[in-house]
Amino acid sequence: MFFPNQRDERHELTDHFLALANPTRLRILERLGAVGEENVNDLAAHLHMSQPRISWHLRMLKVGGVVRTRRDGRQVYCSLDVESIVHAREVLDELIGTKQRMSVRR
Repeated sequence: MFFPNQRDERHELTDHFLALANPTRLRILERLGAVGEENVNDLAAHLHMSQPRISWHLRMLKVGGVVRTRRDGRQVYCSLDVESIVHAREVLDELIGTKQRMSVRR
């Protein structure tokens, strides 16, 4: 039986892909990929969106393990969580058997 506090890798993978399933969030990822780290206000200005709206999207990306945030005084900075993204890719590869097929082809 599944209990809400027990999460396995499949549930984490679902959160990961739900985080990516939005054009605005993909634009945020594209920007963070280009600049590395940016504070939320500058990110909002670059994307021509309100700071609360950007923060909402960042929350979804953080839950999905795609971005990380850090606070410096009153400023919040965000960046890609590359390790988590790589891990999600590995879990997906294992889930659908991509690794096995790739090793058979070689």
